[in-house]
Amino acid sequence: MSDALLRRPLDDNDSDDEHNAQVPLKRAKILPATDMLELFASLGLPITTALTKSYTHFSAHTPATTGYVLGVDEAGRGPVLGPMVYATCFCPESFYPTLSSLGFADSKQLSEEQRDKLFAELQLHPQAGWSIRCLSPQDISQSMLRRSKYNLNSMAHDATIHLIRETLERGIQLHKVFIDTVGPPLSYQKRLQELFPGIEITVAKKADSLYPIVSAASVCAKVTRDAHLSNWVFAEGPQPTAYGSGYPGDPSTVRWLKESVDHVFGYPGIIRFSWSTCVKLLEDSAAKVVWPDDEGQSNTKLLTSRLFNTKEPAGQRSKFFSRRRPIILATSL
Repeated sequence: MSDALLRRPLDDNDSDDEHNAQVPLKRAKILPATDMLELFASLGLPITTALTKSYTHFSAHTPATTGYVLGVDEAGRGPVLGPMVYATCFCPESFYPTLSSLGFADSKQLSEEQRDKLFAELQLHPQAGWSIRCLSPQDISQSMLRRSKYNLNSMAHDATIHLIRETLERGIQLHKVFIDTVGPPLSYQKRLQELFPGIEITVAKKADSLYPIVSAASVCAKVTRDAHLSNWVFAEGPQPTAYGSGYPGDPSTVRWLKESVDHVFGYPGIIRFSWSTCVKLLEDSAAKVVWPDDEGQSNTKLLTSRLFNTKEPAGQRSKFFSRRRPIILATSL
């Protein structure tokens, strides 16, 4: 199948920069939220349990013997609250025209109802499959705050590689993979092409607007993230839930952040503590924490230096060596 057939056809008045209009859908009725929760439960997604650890989920799918096309996209890269979700959607190349006709588009163009409906309809087509890698906010925070930084781009690349590898391990013969870029597309594409030399890799900006298979992945990612956020189970116990979309520019999110900070314990695990928004609010509103090995305490021997500094101060050799030296000299005579 040629790339021209894999791309979304543009109308005469379309351009790559004009993707703000809602996309009209003509299919079955919209599913209510309660039915969506039932759908997630039937698919085995842990939407109604506390999300403290990242997880991977694959839809049930029986591989065909023909070549597949796969798309990758994410949702939730920028928010200060909730998970970041990477998703794939894949299908045999022969089924791709049918999938393209279902109405998938960049998830940001679609309403929540349209996204839910498309995700539900995707489950009615056994020829297509999907997978997600859901990164919990706690894992994101720990990764970005550890000594050897593990930044968001690296997490995104690794999530994509992980999903592609798992797809191949399940016996799905990938011929073409389309990815919405994270960072410079050419260097990212080169890296992926070296890792998967038998697959034709295309990494592009706005791939979710260009390729319906990436649009479908975008919808899977966005629906999963939104479901987790709107049904968030606080491991810390009941908390206020009027936190909006989780983006720092959302007034509801800003209000929740200001009202929900605990003077001693800070925030619950829904937040990404590595975000500058969170760091600033904790500095302004929470109790200051002074650690015993802060480098500013020059008059106190640092705990870390006591544990890890193997050098003895100059002129202060251990008494062990001074006591043993005569014995050593005597035995050497």
